[in-house]
Amino acid sequence: MRITVKRLRYLVAALACLLVVVLGGFLLYARYRIRHFGKDLPGKLGVNIQQTANGFTYSQSDKGHTIFTIHASKLVQFKGDGHATLHDVSITLYGPPGSNREDRVYGSDFDYDQKNGIASATGDVQIDLQSPQRSVSQPASKDSPPAEKDTIHVKASGVVFTQKTGLATTNQLVQFRLPNASGEAVGATFDSKQGVLVLDKQVVLTSSSNGEPSTVHASHAQIDRDTRQVFLLNAQSDFKNERSSADQATVYLREDGSAQRITAKGNVHTVLSGGAQSTSQAADVALDNQSQPTQVQLAGGVNFIDSDAEQSMHGNAVEGTITFTPGAVLHHAQFRDAVSFVDQQLKLPNDPHGSATRQITASKLDIDFAPGPDKKATAQKALATGGAVATLRTISSKAPEENTTIRADQLLATLAGGRAIRQLDGSGHTQITEAAQDGSSNVSTGDVLHVLFTPQAAPAKARVPSQLAAQTSQIDTAGQEGNVTLAQTPAKNAKMKDGSSPLPLHATAVRAEYSAGSQLLKLTGNPRINNGAVDLTAQTVDYHRDTGDATAQGDVKATYLHAESQRSASAGSVFGGQGPVHIIAAQADLQHSTGDSIFRGQARMWQNANAVTAPVIELSRTQQTLKAHGDSKGGAQSVGTTISSLMGTKRRQSVVRVQSRTLNYADRDRRGDFDGDVTAVAPDGTIRSDRAQFFLQPEGPQKAGQSQIDKIIAKGRVVLSQPGRKGEGDQLVYTSTDGRYVLTGTAASPPRISDAAHGTTTGSALIFNDQDDSVEVSGGQSAAVTKTRAPK
Repeated sequence: MRITVKRLRYLVAALACLLVVVLGGFLLYARYRIRHFGKDLPGKLGVNIQQTANGFTYSQSDKGHTIFTIHASKLVQFKGDGHATLHDVSITLYGPPGSNREDRVYGSDFDYDQKNGIASATGDVQIDLQSPQRSVSQPASKDSPPAEKDTIHVKASGVVFTQKTGLATTNQLVQFRLPNASGEAVGATFDSKQGVLVLDKQVVLTSSSNGEPSTVHASHAQIDRDTRQVFLLNAQSDFKNERSSADQATVYLREDGSAQRITAKGNVHTVLSGGAQSTSQAADVALDNQSQPTQVQLAGGVNFIDSDAEQSMHGNAVEGTITFTPGAVLHHAQFRDAVSFVDQQLKLPNDPHGSATRQITASKLDIDFAPGPDKKATAQKALATGGAVATLRTISSKAPEENTTIRADQLLATLAGGRAIRQLDGSGHTQITEAAQDGSSNVSTGDVLHVLFTPQAAPAKARVPSQLAAQTSQIDTAGQEGNVTLAQTPAKNAKMKDGSSPLPLHATAVRAEYSAGSQLLKLTGNPRINNGAVDLTAQTVDYHRDTGDATAQGDVKATYLHAESQRSASAGSVFGGQGPVHIIAAQADLQHSTGDSIFRGQARMWQNANAVTAPVIELSRTQQTLKAHGDSKGGAQSVGTTISSLMGTKRRQSVVRVQSRTLNYADRDRRGDFDGDVTAVAPDGTIRSDRAQFFLQPEGPQKAGQSQIDKIIAKGRVVLSQPGRKGEGDQLVYTSTDGRYVLTGTAASPPRISDAAHGTTTGSALIFNDQDDSVEVSGGQSAAVTKTRAPK
């Protein structure tokens, strides 16, 4: 929004040109002199004049005060038709007592028709009016005549005064000259009774400002004596190749002739030298004692447009107000109702084929100005209220299109150098929307927002700097607070590494802070993230918008939402279970692209009755694996696993609890590998070994949601403990179909079983049956088969 001091000054200067200040001062002051001269002169010319004389002088006084003095080189006595003629007339008009004012009227010939009460100047008439300031401070005298700078000169011809109507008229050229201006008009009428002076047509006033010429044209002008108002029709001013116009304008004058107010109505139009244009239906300008603007009111639809080969800007509002400090320094601007300003940069730095568009809309827009380093007013802040919307769109030939929309009940922009937005603060129903060309979007809402921009250099050829538009500025950081919600929608055709489509993300928090450089979104205050596959809460969550990765700290709680249609997008299962998978931990790292998640700090994961507890739990969505192990930093290294399964030939619901140092589970293989001091506790016994493998039966409809251990293989220093007996060997195989444990060893160290009744028995294989609690000993030196039974 390029609202520069220069432009506003030009606009006000253009309106001020319509003042015709000096013209109004002259006419207002002169009408008093002309009125008395017009009323008194005809009668006096005929008083007691009975002869022709050379060097005629006549004065009239009242109570010792001279009212006027007439001097003529020759007087011709009244003729038979009632006419009298004065030649080479010089008339001095004296102001009221104490005013020290003297005005002079010169004319070659005057003719007076006493019968009809008409006085006519047969030649040119010149009037020298003394300025009020000079007359009060320093009266003129023979030794000190009025200085040229204190005198207003008027020249007219064909002047006719009618005593009965009080009208003085001319249809010829009227010219006037002031110390700093001059002008003319064709035809004039002065109504001495009503105090109204009318300039018929072709009104022209020429003046200068700082050495630059200024011209005002009007088709018609009127000055009212009593109200001290000047009316102009079809007024047009030209100043430094700039033009302003209006259907009509009114100038309100003070007693000293200076202007205190200007109003303009109907097609108020200004064209600046660079081609920028502004229009409104009404304008009202208040002026101080030095005729400098203090306030400008614009109404009836305010429009502005400016464009060139590199940029285009247009704005509109229903009405506006502009205020100034003493010295006509721009202080504040306000635009109201349906406010919209659009700035389009047609070329980007280092990208001549790119473009950037910045738009702000609101019910009201307030702009504060302050003197800059060059002492010129510079926009400092802009406040948009009432459904404020800031839209930033960048179309680059080298990168995807960027669209950002910022909404709030109120937006406050802090400007850098009066050119670009440096900071944007919003309150009330704030929303930031970023939409990409591929269909992806990011939407965040909150009670308040705080955005910082990183300004970039504007084009070197930029003709008029923008006051409100961020131009090519990009968001550096953005923060929202209070009931924050976020929604991230992936691109329409986006795919994950496993070929699946990414899911939309939703998040809530008390506070959200975003950094564009790192693409990091930090959520605090009970944050929650849900992407359709996982629901995550923690004390803080760092979410990387570019990658989708997330890091959670403190009281982490995650739930993987399992569904058949989303099996590959979930965490899989815990030993064949189905339904949501829950995890708690002190810290979590979730990698979006790979689907890997790492939970640390006494993590616990469970699904129905199945559970895993470990210092570290790693999940892979794409591989559908689970890894549990100790922390490399030391501390507890034990992994606890709980498996709920139908055990034995009787398919009794049982729980197996396993302790180990590590666990690797692959859901695709339906296999869990336990390693390091493995202890598996089942209802019918305890298995200890160096390592163990648990195999689950293939998933089927009849077992949906229910784990079913198919086989257990334990190796390395295997010990099977059951009530009253203990078996030892190198390997133990459990099969659920027959409920048998087969314990084997090596030739050098065969398996053995010890119980209170039979002592120690060895063989090539020891078979434990869960149906009758018997043990079969197979092989040995005698190759005999021995059955033993031990009570439970």
